[in-house]
Amino acid sequence: MLRTLAKTLLVTFGIDSAHADDFESLSRQAASEAPRYALGVGYAKTGEPPVTMTFGPIHKDTSRPVTADAQWHIGSITKSFTAALVMRFVDRQILSLDEPIEAYLPTDKGQMHSHWRELTLRQLLSHTSGLQANAPMADFSKRSDENLHSLRRAVLAPLWTSPLPNPSDAYLYSNLGYVLAGFIVEEVSGRSWEELVLEELASPLGLNSLGFGAPSEEGAPWGHRDLFLFKRKISPQGEITDNPPWLGPAGTIHLNLKDLLRWGQAQIAACKGEPNSLLSAASCQEMRKVVAENYGLGWVIETDKEAPYIWHNGSNSMWYAKLVILTEHDLVLVAATNVFDAKGIDELVDKLRLTNPVTDQSD
Repeated sequence: MLRTLAKTLLVTFGIDSAHADDFESLSRQAASEAPRYALGVGYAKTGEPPVTMTFGPIHKDTSRPVTADAQWHIGSITKSFTAALVMRFVDRQILSLDEPIEAYLPTDKGQMHSHWRELTLRQLLSHTSGLQANAPMADFSKRSDENLHSLRRAVLAPLWTSPLPNPSDAYLYSNLGYVLAGFIVEEVSGRSWEELVLEELASPLGLNSLGFGAPSEEGAPWGHRDLFLFKRKISPQGEITDNPPWLGPAGTIHLNLKDLLRWGQAQIAACKGEPNSLLSAASCQEMRKVVAENYGLGWVIETDKEAPYIWHNGSNSMWYAKLVILTEHDLVLVAATNVFDAKGIDELVDKLRLTNPVTDQSD
């Protein structure tokens, strides 16, 4: 199955046939997973409709195929949405990346330790705030989806009264930092992060499949959770299928592959300064600047390669997805599966990325 996919991509991308052996090798490595789990792959060139392919069943115990327009949980790729949302408010001069966040939290700053008051959105979005990775585990039992702004405050408030555990500008990946960034946007707008994502990002781009939590629509893949040495399918009805909704700004978005590719195309358009783009060119390019390690604002930036690219991956441990933007080729690649298979998906995407994905037709 994956061998057929590889051959299809070779023809579609116009990839040199000398690289066919690389694709076939990848096919052999990933073939053992393909019959039991769903796989989605896609690409989009600038100005062209996205192309996607889906394979496998909706879960391991059925032969029912995943649908072509199925929605996939994208985990922390959500962070690129939250960062872009912040930058929309930066473009309007409502927010500043480098203003202490106390300026945006008049109701709460009196209870905040000075370490927290002095944080900036740039630090939150680049994982250089010193915040811990996650809230205490007890907060993950708070699963209400009503008044999420108040629930996010309830998660954050007991923490921001104390000094930061790691007060420095060093890189430390923090879901909690993104929850706080989302909370700030809610405070200045008076709308929930979920409403803002739909109104400010999804609607202008026509991302009609975008939603929150695990996908539950007909034909969507079910997630699979590790249970000792086995993978157990997780029904979208009656089981815990995702992290709690308050974690939204850090990673609860789902959408279909075409819309995920359109999201990547929108980043290309904005950074080129195309008219009616989601962001100003300056804000888009700011997101691609490395702040610490190889992380910018909502994107991982690979600068030490012959062909630079930006990317993000995501998982709630039951799905795994990866989005890559080849900045020199104006090409977006995505791959997703409904089981935590970071190695398999990363290898697939890297092979596609490294196999000269755009044929030069300038002659």
